[in-house]
Amino acid sequence: MSIERSIPELAAWYAQYDDISYRRESPDAYHHELVRTAEALRDDGIIDWDDWLALKALADQAHVHALEDAVHAHVIDPDT
Repeated sequence: MSIERSIPELAAWYAQYDDISYRRESPDAYHHELVRTAEALRDDGIIDWDDWLALKALADQAHVHALEDAVHAHVIDPDT
């Protein structure tokens, strides 16, 4: 993967990716925004198709983990 993380637009994507509270509070919106931002980076020519696939895979994996965490938290405390 040839993603240059020092590019401001990619740094912004990774800042979104690292936002644990957003991921925890709204896993679907978090995932949607990561994918939407990655698509915009691809469409603007900042990243190529393979880089977009890599970012999408990271977003998908984070989404799955966020959903697993939400289920686990609900099992532990159903009133949350």
